Amino acid sequence: MKSPLLLLVFSFISTLFYGQVSVTATAGTPGPTTYTTLKASFDAINAGTHQGVIVITLTANTTETASAVLNASGSGSASYSSINIYPTVTGLSVSGNLAAPLIDLNGSDNVTIDGRVNATGSTKDLIITNTSSSSISYAGTSTIRFINDATLNTVKYCTIAGSTKDVYGGVVFFSGTSGSIGNNSNLIDNNNITCPVTDNRPLSAVYSSGNTSYPNGSNTISNNSFYDFLNLAANSYGINVGAGSTAWTISGNSFYETSAWYRPTALWTINIIYINNNVGNGFTVSGNWIGGSAAGCVGTWNKTSGNNPFTAIYINAGTTVASSVQGNTFKNISFINTCSSANAAIYGINVVAGNVNIGTETGNTIGSSSEIQAIAIQHNLNSSYTTSSFYGINISSIGIIACQNNLISSVFLSAYPGVYSFNFYGIYKSNSSGTLNISGNTIGNSNIDYRIFCYSASSNYIQSMYGIYCAGTGTNIISGNTIANIFNATNSGTTNLAGVVQGINVSAGTNTIQNNTIYDLSIGNSNTNSTAVIGISQTSTTAAVQTISGNTIYNLSNSYDSFAGSIVGINYSGSTTVSTVSKNFIYGLSVTGLNSITASLYGIKIAAGATTYSNNIITLDGYTTATIYGIYETGALN
Repeated sequence: MKSPLLLLVFSFISTLFYGQVSVTATAGTPGPTTYTTLKASFDAINAGTHQGVIVITLTANTTETASAVLNASGSGSASYSSINIYPTVTGLSVSGNLAAPLIDLNGSDNVTIDGRVNATGSTKDLIITNTSSSSISYAGTSTIRFINDATLNTVKYCTIAGSTKDVYGGVVFFSGTSGSIGNNSNLIDNNNITCPVTDNRPLSAVYSSGNTSYPNGSNTISNNSFYDFLNLAANSYGINVGAGSTAWTISGNSFYETSAWYRPTALWTINIIYINNNVGNGFTVSGNWIGGSAAGCVGTWNKTSGNNPFTAIYINAGTTVASSVQGNTFKNISFINTCSSANAAIYGINVVAGNVNIGTETGNTIGSSSEIQAIAIQHNLNSSYTTSSFYGINISSIGIIACQNNLISSVFLSAYPGVYSFNFYGIYKSNSSGTLNISGNTIGNSNIDYRIFCYSASSNYIQSMYGIYCAGTGTNIISGNTIANIFNATNSGTTNLAGVVQGINVSAGTNTIQNNTIYDLSIGNSNTNSTAVIGISQTSTTAAVQTISGNTIYNLSNSYDSFAGSIVGINYSGSTTVSTVSKNFIYGLSVTGLNSITASLYGIKIAAGATTYSNNIITLDGYTTATIYGIYETGALN
């Protein structure tokens, strides 16, 4: 028989915790007061029932049948200084199926949603889920929305799941404002961000589209795990930072797929971190991990089909305050694309606008220095789409770009069938103006196991590989880079298919190319229309001083049996402005085919330009069937 005292205690506890949500406060009604939903507790706070410092504890699961809207303190009767929300037991969820926000922070400040039991430890325990897959535009369908000057809020240690198909929404959604500052200084940290079920995925995991006069600024997305979040049949984004957004920090996040993954053959673009606001400034993208099947790029991200242009990091930003891309890693992916409707190009980092520092503090890694085929991509091509391209770092911005200390290595590319081609560009600068500094980067690897390899025989189409390709029309400094072990497997016997492998190619602008080390570049085709292998090619005719100095170039080779083309250490063609080629060291140029008796080896090949050549060391010795030229010049404007 139970004692009367125990029965009384049990009755008190049962009454106290009848609701799933308990609220205590330092002003108004102090509580604890219980509610059956999170919305009901928010409604009470909005009505001024609970005030001051407020704590909301979750004691059981809640099902929200309408948006849980929390208004700003000072709006209506709401009056609070902070609100902390957390579960008291493990395994709890807040869920709903709403074509609207599940949790709506409507101008609210200093709110913390902490998924840890009793707000301690490091376990991501609370699950917050909106299962709606509504595609109604501007409905705000999301799991958590920030709107109307929501500031200084934190969501941490939760699993946040959603399936919104609203192209103007996201699982976590930073919306616009009717206020005067924007949704600023919010923190999304140490969460899992995913979908409720794997075949019902959102379009954007995180999305920001703010008021351009009062942008969403200084928000931080950090240390989260984004997994199984990419939509299978639409353009899809991990973090999509659009108009009306500025000065975000995106750091320490992991983006991955937990199992083998496929998409239909329709052309759908994948962007993992996508910053697309050319009047936004000061974005920081650092220390993120893209790839693998678990956090930190552990395992392999397998994509087995689909036609999906892919960009790991995309930057379209402004020039007032430079943006920064530091210490990110893109590796452990194995993709197959069926390019039936377009060329599904792959980009590691793609900078289309803004002043951006790439790797200036901590280099980014695209591939790996110690894992074989860290990036492995096969493109299935056809007679309509005969070639594809991979860009480690692509730069088309006309701003000030510093691209330094980055590693691009262990990249394996294959076109299928083998008649087609797959081009490689380690660092690519488009034909646009701007100020560019490419220095201290490593493209390739001294260890052949981690080389850059275009595997396709490419017997019918041109396949080209460039360590650094620069067509920038502004001022370009290319210095202190290492380019090594780039192998082009094209074996075309068609002499007019000009497949090449080149260390550095510059074709425009004012260029300083100095103190680079280029070695172990090889190819196996019969290209005779142009040079098959070149260490450095400078063909800019801009009326400015061009400088090529202090570079070391060695071990350039062609293995085609009857190769009749040329291999060149430095290829130079310039303007009448006096320029300098000096203190370069070139050796180890070779052809290995026994019947390559009409091939040519050039230490320095000069086509045009008023240029001074001094103190270069060229060593072209050893057995070869080719004709050797230390320095060869045509006499045009030299």
